[in-house]
Amino acid sequence: MKGVLLVNMGGPQSLEEMEVFLTNMFSDKYILPLPFGIRHVVAKVIAKKRFSSSWQKYQLIGGTPIIKHTEAARKALHKAIEIPVYTAYSYTPPFICDVMKKMKDDGVKDIQVLTMYPQSSDTTTTSVFNDVSISAKKLGELTIRTVVDYSVHPQFLQYWKTLIEDHIEEAELDNPLLLFTAHAIPMYGVRRGDKYPDTVRYMAKRLGDILDNRYDVAFQSRVGPIKWVGPDTDDHLENLIQKGERNVVLIPVSFTTECLETFYDLNIKLVSGYQNDSRLDHISRVEIPSAHPLFIETLKSVINE
Repeated sequence: MKGVLLVNMGGPQSLEEMEVFLTNMFSDKYILPLPFGIRHVVAKVIAKKRFSSSWQKYQLIGGTPIIKHTEAARKALHKAIEIPVYTAYSYTPPFICDVMKKMKDDGVKDIQVLTMYPQSSDTTTTSVFNDVSISAKKLGELTIRTVVDYSVHPQFLQYWKTLIEDHIEEAELDNPLLLFTAHAIPMYGVRRGDKYPDTVRYMAKRLGDILDNRYDVAFQSRVGPIKWVGPDTDDHLENLIQKGERNVVLIPVSFTTECLETFYDLNIKLVSGYQNDSRLDHISRVEIPSAHPLFIETLKSVINE
Protein backbone atom coordinates (compact mmCIF):
# COMPACT_ATOMS: atom_id res chain seq x y z
CA MET A 1 0.00 0.00 0.00
CA LYS A 2 1.16 3.52 -0.81
CA GLY A 3 1.31 6.38 1.65
CA VAL A 4 2.75 9.86 2.10
CA LEU A 5 5.00 11.00 4.94
CA LEU A 6 4.70 14.77 5.38
CA VAL A 7 7.56 16.11 7.49
CA ASN A 8 8.15 19.43 9.24
CA MET A 9 10.61 20.56 11.92
CA GLY A 10 8.09 20.45 14.77
CA GLY A 11 7.46 23.01 17.46
CA PRO A 12 7.48 23.14 21.28
CA GLN A 13 4.12 23.16 23.03
CA SER A 14 5.40 23.61 26.59
CA LEU A 15 8.41 25.01 28.45
CA GLU A 16 9.76 21.48 28.95
CA GLU A 17 9.33 20.62 25.28
CA MET A 18 11.13 23.87 24.39
CA GLU A 19 14.32 22.49 25.90
CA VAL A 20 13.84 19.14 24.17
CA PHE A 21 13.22 20.90 20.85
CA LEU A 22 16.43 22.95 21.09
CA THR A 23 18.49 19.97 22.26
CA ASN A 24 17.28 17.82 19.37
CA MET A 25 17.77 20.58 16.81
CA PHE A 26 21.34 21.40 17.81
CA SER A 27 22.16 17.68 18.10
CA ASP A 28 21.44 17.40 14.36
CA LYS A 29 24.75 17.07 12.51
CA TYR A 30 23.28 19.04 9.60
CA ILE A 31 22.55 21.96 11.92
CA LEU A 32 25.71 21.80 14.04
CA PRO A 33 28.50 19.97 12.16
CA LEU A 34 30.67 18.98 15.10
CA PRO A 35 31.96 15.54 16.17
CA PHE A 36 29.21 13.44 17.77
CA GLY A 37 30.22 13.72 21.43
CA ILE A 38 31.10 17.41 21.28
CA ARG A 39 27.91 18.20 19.34
CA HIS A 40 25.63 16.68 21.97
CA VAL A 41 27.39 18.50 24.81
CA VAL A 42 27.17 21.81 22.94
CA ALA A 43 23.51 21.15 22.10
CA LYS A 44 22.62 20.68 25.76
CA VAL A 45 24.50 23.83 26.73
CA ILE A 46 22.73 25.89 24.04
CA ALA A 47 19.34 24.46 25.02
CA LYS A 48 19.89 25.20 28.72
CA LYS A 49 20.94 28.75 27.94
CA ARG A 50 18.20 29.59 25.44
CA PHE A 51 15.08 27.57 26.23
CA SER A 52 13.56 30.01 28.72
CA SER A 53 13.99 33.15 26.57
CA SER A 54 12.90 31.24 23.46
CA TRP A 55 9.73 30.06 25.20
CA GLN A 56 8.90 33.67 26.12
CA LYS A 57 8.88 34.51 22.39
CA TYR A 58 6.52 31.60 21.70
CA GLN A 59 4.21 32.88 24.40
CA LEU A 60 4.16 36.30 22.71
CA ILE A 61 2.80 34.71 19.52
CA GLY A 62 0.36 32.41 21.33
CA GLY A 63 2.37 29.19 21.00
CA THR A 64 3.70 27.36 17.97
CA PRO A 65 1.40 27.34 14.93
CA ILE A 66 3.56 24.79 13.07
CA ILE A 67 1.85 21.66 14.38
CA LYS A 68 -1.67 22.96 13.73
CA HIS A 69 -0.84 24.14 10.21
CA THR A 70 1.01 20.94 9.28
CA GLU A 71 -1.85 18.78 10.54
CA ALA A 72 -4.30 20.88 8.53
CA ALA A 73 -2.15 20.31 5.44
CA ARG A 74 -2.13 16.57 6.13
CA LYS A 75 -5.92 16.39 6.32
CA ALA A 76 -6.40 18.46 3.17
CA LEU A 77 -3.80 16.48 1.24
CA HIS A 78 -5.32 13.16 2.29
CA LYS A 79 -8.67 14.36 1.01
CA ALA A 80 -7.10 15.47 -2.28
CA ILE A 81 -5.08 12.31 -3.06
CA GLU A 82 -7.19 9.68 -1.27
CA ILE A 83 -4.22 7.69 0.06
CA PRO A 84 -2.96 7.69 3.66
CA VAL A 85 -0.98 10.77 4.72
CA TYR A 86 1.02 10.79 7.95
CA THR A 87 2.80 13.68 9.63
CA ALA A 88 6.13 13.48 11.44
CA TYR A 89 8.54 16.00 12.92
CA SER A 90 12.31 16.22 13.19
CA TYR A 91 12.66 17.74 16.65
CA THR A 92 9.39 17.16 18.54
CA PRO A 93 6.99 14.16 18.67
CA PRO A 94 5.78 12.30 16.75
CA PHE A 95 9.28 11.64 15.39
CA ILE A 96 10.07 10.31 11.92
CA CYS A 97 11.24 6.89 13.16
CA ASP A 98 8.06 6.30 15.19
CA VAL A 99 5.70 7.38 12.40
CA MET A 100 7.48 5.24 9.82
CA LYS A 101 7.09 2.21 12.11
CA LYS A 102 3.38 2.96 12.41
CA MET A 103 3.12 3.28 8.62
CA LYS A 104 4.70 -0.14 8.16
CA ASP A 105 2.46 -1.63 10.88
CA ASP A 106 -0.53 -0.15 9.02
CA GLY A 107 0.56 -1.90 5.82
CA VAL A 108 2.12 1.12 4.10
CA LYS A 109 5.32 -0.09 2.43
CA ASP A 110 5.64 2.37 -0.48
CA ILE A 111 6.37 5.72 1.17
CA GLN A 112 6.54 9.06 -0.63
CA VAL A 113 8.46 11.49 1.61
CA LEU A 114 7.45 15.12 1.26
CA THR A 115 8.66 17.97 3.44
CA MET A 116 7.14 21.33 4.27
CA TYR A 117 10.43 22.88 3.09
CA PRO A 118 10.05 24.09 -0.51
CA GLN A 119 13.77 24.73 -1.07
CA SER A 120 16.28 21.92 -0.63
CA SER A 121 19.03 22.44 1.95
CA ASP A 122 21.34 20.31 4.04
CA THR A 123 19.83 21.92 7.15
CA THR A 124 16.28 20.85 6.25
CA THR A 125 15.58 18.35 3.46
CA THR A 126 18.92 16.49 3.66
CA SER A 127 18.50 16.15 7.43
CA VAL A 128 14.97 14.76 6.97
CA PHE A 129 15.97 12.29 4.25
CA ASN A 130 18.89 11.09 6.36
CA ASP A 131 16.52 10.33 9.27
CA VAL A 132 14.15 8.58 6.85
CA SER A 133 16.98 6.49 5.40
CA ILE A 134 18.17 5.38 8.85
CA SER A 135 14.63 4.38 9.87
CA ALA A 136 13.99 2.58 6.56
CA LYS A 137 17.13 0.45 7.01
CA LYS A 138 16.05 -0.52 10.53
CA LEU A 139 12.49 -1.35 9.49
CA GLY A 140 13.27 -3.06 6.18
CA GLU A 141 10.87 -3.99 3.34
CA LEU A 142 10.06 -0.37 2.50
CA THR A 143 10.21 1.52 -0.79
CA ILE A 144 11.16 5.16 -0.22
CA ARG A 145 10.70 7.97 -2.73
CA THR A 146 11.50 11.60 -1.97
CA VAL A 147 10.47 15.02 -3.25
CA VAL A 148 13.59 17.15 -2.92
CA ASP A 149 12.55 20.67 -4.01
CA TYR A 150 9.34 22.24 -5.27
CA SER A 151 10.23 25.92 -4.89
CA VAL A 152 9.74 26.77 -8.58
CA HIS A 153 7.00 24.27 -9.34
CA PRO A 154 4.43 26.17 -11.46
CA GLN A 155 1.67 25.47 -8.95
CA PHE A 156 3.78 26.75 -6.05
CA LEU A 157 4.69 29.93 -7.92
CA GLN A 158 1.00 30.43 -8.69
CA TYR A 159 0.23 29.98 -4.98
CA TRP A 160 2.65 32.75 -4.00
CA LYS A 161 1.57 34.97 -6.90
CA THR A 162 -2.02 34.74 -5.67
CA LEU A 163 -1.11 35.51 -2.06
CA ILE A 164 1.03 38.51 -3.05
CA GLU A 165 -1.45 39.98 -5.53
CA ASP A 166 -4.34 39.61 -3.07
CA HIS A 167 -2.25 41.29 -0.35
CA ILE A 168 -1.26 44.22 -2.59
CA GLU A 169 -4.84 44.70 -3.76
CA GLU A 170 -6.24 44.59 -0.22
CA ALA A 171 -3.64 47.12 0.98
CA GLU A 172 -4.29 49.31 -2.08
CA LEU A 173 -0.60 49.57 -2.91
CA ASP A 174 0.98 50.74 -6.15
CA ASN A 175 4.21 48.96 -7.07
CA PRO A 176 5.61 48.38 -3.54
CA LEU A 177 9.04 46.86 -3.07
CA LEU A 178 8.61 43.13 -2.54
CA LEU A 179 11.23 42.03 -0.03
CA PHE A 180 11.47 38.24 -0.31
CA THR A 181 12.86 36.88 2.94
CA ALA A 182 14.04 33.36 3.72
CA HIS A 183 15.54 31.70 6.76
CA ALA A 184 19.32 32.18 6.75
CA ILE A 185 21.82 29.34 6.99
CA PRO A 186 25.40 29.56 8.32
CA MET A 187 28.07 30.38 5.74
CA TYR A 188 29.95 27.20 6.63
CA GLY A 189 27.07 25.31 5.00
CA VAL A 190 27.34 27.39 1.84
CA ARG A 191 31.09 26.79 1.73
CA ARG A 192 30.40 23.03 1.95
CA GLY A 193 28.24 23.31 -1.16
CA ASP A 194 24.69 23.96 0.09
CA LYS A 195 22.91 25.67 -2.85
CA TYR A 196 19.95 26.83 -0.75
CA PRO A 197 20.70 30.60 -1.04
CA ASP A 198 20.90 30.34 -4.83
CA THR A 199 17.63 28.39 -4.89
CA VAL A 200 15.91 31.13 -2.85
CA ARG A 201 17.25 33.87 -5.13
CA TYR A 202 16.14 31.97 -8.24
CA MET A 203 12.64 31.50 -6.83
CA ALA A 204 12.50 35.23 -6.00
CA LYS A 205 13.55 36.10 -9.55
CA ARG A 206 10.87 33.86 -11.02
CA LEU A 207 8.22 35.47 -8.83
CA GLY A 208 9.51 38.99 -9.54
CA ASP A 209 9.32 38.31 -13.27
CA ILE A 210 5.85 36.75 -13.07
CA LEU A 211 4.52 39.65 -10.99
CA ASP A 212 6.44 42.25 -13.03
CA ASN A 213 7.24 44.03 -9.78
CA ARG A 214 10.29 45.48 -8.03
CA TYR A 215 11.83 43.00 -5.61
CA ASP A 216 14.82 42.29 -3.40
CA VAL A 217 16.03 39.27 -1.40
CA ALA A 218 17.28 38.97 2.18
CA PHE A 219 17.81 36.25 4.80
CA GLN A 220 16.42 36.36 8.31
CA SER A 221 16.58 34.92 11.83
CA ARG A 222 20.34 34.54 12.26
CA VAL A 223 21.57 33.73 15.78
CA GLY A 224 24.95 33.63 17.48
CA PRO A 225 28.32 35.07 16.53
CA ILE A 226 29.01 32.94 13.43
CA LYS A 227 28.69 34.33 9.89
CA TRP A 228 25.35 33.71 8.16
CA VAL A 229 24.32 34.07 4.53
CA GLY A 230 23.08 37.59 3.84
CA PRO A 231 22.06 40.25 3.49
CA ASP A 232 20.33 40.10 6.86
CA THR A 233 16.65 41.03 6.57
CA ASP A 234 16.68 43.41 9.56
CA ASP A 235 19.78 45.29 8.39
CA HIS A 236 18.78 45.27 4.73
CA LEU A 237 15.33 46.66 5.43
CA GLU A 238 16.84 49.54 7.40
CA ASN A 239 19.28 50.23 4.54
CA LEU A 240 16.44 50.29 2.03
CA ILE A 241 14.49 52.75 4.17
CA GLN A 242 17.55 54.97 4.59
CA LYS A 243 17.88 55.01 0.79
CA GLY A 244 14.32 56.32 0.47
CA GLU A 245 12.15 53.23 0.07
CA ARG A 246 8.68 54.11 1.39
CA ASN A 247 6.50 51.07 0.60
CA VAL A 248 7.65 47.56 1.55
CA VAL A 249 5.89 44.20 1.61
CA LEU A 250 7.73 41.33 3.34
CA ILE A 251 7.24 37.89 1.78
CA PRO A 252 8.52 34.82 3.70
CA VAL A 253 9.16 32.54 0.70
CA SER A 254 11.01 29.77 2.55
CA PHE A 255 8.08 29.09 4.91
CA THR A 256 4.91 27.09 4.25
CA THR A 257 3.45 27.48 7.75
CA GLU A 258 3.37 30.35 10.18
CA CYS A 259 6.01 29.99 12.88
CA LEU A 260 8.14 31.95 15.34
CA GLU A 261 10.25 33.27 12.46
CA THR A 262 7.23 34.76 10.70
CA PHE A 263 5.13 35.95 13.65
CA TYR A 264 7.94 37.17 15.90
CA ASP A 265 10.87 38.01 13.61
CA LEU A 266 8.73 39.64 10.91
CA ASN A 267 5.42 40.78 12.43
CA ILE A 268 6.61 41.89 15.87
CA LYS A 269 10.20 42.99 15.26
CA LEU A 270 9.82 44.53 11.80
CA VAL A 271 6.24 45.32 10.79
CA SER A 272 5.19 46.53 14.25
CA GLY A 273 8.61 48.05 14.86
CA TYR A 274 8.42 50.22 11.74
CA GLN A 275 4.65 50.83 11.79
CA ASN A 276 4.97 54.39 13.09
CA ASP A 277 8.24 55.25 11.36
CA SER A 278 7.70 58.51 9.47
CA ARG A 279 10.18 57.42 6.81
CA LEU A 280 7.70 54.79 5.60
CA ASP A 281 4.25 55.14 4.05
CA HIS A 282 3.54 51.43 4.30
CA ILE A 283 5.05 48.20 5.64
CA SER A 284 3.26 44.85 5.87
CA ARG A 285 3.82 41.13 5.57
CA VAL A 286 2.10 38.53 3.42
CA GLU A 287 0.51 36.03 5.80
CA ILE A 288 0.75 32.26 5.20
CA PRO A 289 -2.70 30.65 5.21
CA SER A 290 -3.31 27.24 6.71
CA ALA A 291 -3.78 24.54 4.05
CA HIS A 292 -4.45 26.98 1.20
CA PRO A 293 -6.02 25.11 -1.77
CA LEU A 294 -3.21 26.14 -4.14
CA PHE A 295 -0.57 24.92 -1.70
CA ILE A 296 -2.35 21.59 -1.31
CA GLU A 297 -2.60 21.41 -5.10
CA THR A 298 1.17 21.93 -5.23
CA LEU A 299 1.78 19.00 -2.88
CA LYS A 300 -0.66 16.84 -4.83
CA SER A 301 1.07 17.71 -8.11
CA VAL A 302 4.59 16.92 -6.94
CA ILE A 303 3.42 13.61 -5.47
CA ASN A 304 1.72 12.60 -8.71
CA GLU A 305 4.73 13.67 -10.76
